Amino acid sequence: MVKVAIVGLGFMGKMHLGIYLNKLQDVKVTAICDENINSLNIKNLASKGNIKISEGVVDLSGIEKYKNYELMLKNGGFDFVDICLPTFLHKNAIIKALEANYHVFCEKPLALTLEEGNKIMEKVKETGKLFAVGQCLRYWPAYSAIKKLIDKGKYGKVSYAEFARFSATPEWAWKSWLLDNNKSGNAALDLHIHDVDMVLYLFGRPKSVRSAGVFWQNESIAHITTIYRYNDKLVSSTGGWICTKSYGFNMRAFYILKEATIELDFSKSPIVNIFPNKGKPYALTLAEDDGYYYELKDFVKSIAKGRLSGIVNVETAFESLEVCLSEIDSAKTKKEIFL
Repeated sequence: MVKVAIVGLGFMGKMHLGIYLNKLQDVKVTAICDENINSLNIKNLASKGNIKISEGVVDLSGIEKYKNYELMLKNGGFDFVDICLPTFLHKNAIIKALEANYHVFCEKPLALTLEEGNKIMEKVKETGKLFAVGQCLRYWPAYSAIKKLIDKGKYGKVSYAEFARFSATPEWAWKSWLLDNNKSGNAALDLHIHDVDMVLYLFGRPKSVRSAGVFWQNESIAHITTIYRYNDKLVSSTGGWICTKSYGFNMRAFYILKEATIELDFSKSPIVNIFPNKGKPYALTLAEDDGYYYELKDFVKSIAKGRLSGIVNVETAFESLEVCLSEIDSAKTKKEIFL
């Protein structure tokens, strides 16, 4: 049985907690840590210490609860730490866990800067512990199914691909940290990086990026659009959180291959539709659950086996950070950035 400690019980921390408790077998949550741990109790419930998560209400009795991260690491009783803290806290939390001899799963992005990312990467290599970042699109059934089609070459090579995610402004975050560029990197680094990572996963490293952005206060980017330079295809992505509250959230992708056009759109049902040159259009049958479930399932299995699956590692996380920061630089300088 693999044992996990979760640090940070905001939106994503509760999401992970629900997956561990309700969906995954062979994993046990033994500790949780949050500076507001005492205020997480839900009143008028039979069991003291219950918490409301995406799957309903769960009983936290039997799980050690901490406000102090260092104390949790010292007391132990788990195999890995799942870090769901705000991005500006990632580096220190990751390094402390690695130095305490624990494997680490951390929410995306890896860090705020390349300097922080390099320090994390060095510590991962130094300790030899298993480490992964929540690059969840690599596991999301809609995206991974299309990658399999592309890799198999069933419809020939890709000539054009575009990726998009649109969101209302995330005003719900703890102490509004997502809207603080110095803590989150704003929409470019927190939201758009998902599509940056998918571009890299599908097509490898581009020769250059050229970006433009919608800027908020302090020159932070609330929406960004990028063209990625490849020799044999045109690839673009756009994303941000300047939509109205009533819009909510949606993610899309569109691919033109030699023998088919593929549309992915989470506002439609079915989500993925194939339009081949020969034959009738059809929808892909997708696996149930989402990328959050499959990425955590993969990491738990990796710990049990003692090795990563190879879908995500510290190098892929660093490269996504590097390319995304280059896009931000391009948008600010209005110049093409060569990688």
